[in-house]
Amino acid sequence: MSEWWTYRPSDFLLFSARTYWRLFELHNAQWWPLHVLALGLALAALWWRWRSGSARPLLLVTAAAWGFVAWAFHLQRYAGINWAAGWLAAAFAAQALLLLALAAARPQTHRRNTSPRAGIALMAAALLIYPFAGLAFGRPLAQAEVFGLAPDPTALATLGALLLTPAAPRLPWRLAWVVPMLWLALSGMTLWVMQAR
Repeated sequence: MSEWWTYRPSDFLLFSARTYWRLFELHNAQWWPLHVLALGLALAALWWRWRSGSARPLLLVTAAAWGFVAWAFHLQRYAGINWAAGWLAAAFAAQALLLLALAAARPQTHRRNTSPRAGIALMAAALLIYPFAGLAFGRPLAQAEVFGLAPDPTALATLGALLLTPAAPRLPWRLAWVVPMLWLALSGMTLWVMQAR
């Protein structure tokens, strides 16, 4: 154990990039056409937020997405190649519960320090651009990462949804940022270690 400093992040990676992307391909094949339903619900909730000012449907849709990703992706798929998937599923389930709590909370005031444009931009990127990003790097559409089925676009869309949410009790709203940000950092590190673009 005296040579612990010689370890690199790649020494802890348990799978190859090919295995990782194949995981999404199998996941997408199993759950098709749920992709269309998830996208439709998210766009409808975003439209409702823009039309009525209520972010509740948006929070409910993102909560359902986090719960589904916890079970269908992390426990059913990712656990086969990553021993930490159970812990990740627990974090995603906790995020789903936190979003449900935010949806149930009665908003006190609207925040003035966030931009609805930034929220809409993040949501649009997660829903409409992210699934096709892999095509630019030579991955087939069958390996697309889609909101509600894959963790990365779900986390990105959640950040957008939080920017569009009026201030509820402040602590839960701030806590709701933690898991998406940590997941995106972990995912970014995983892609970096795999040398995936």
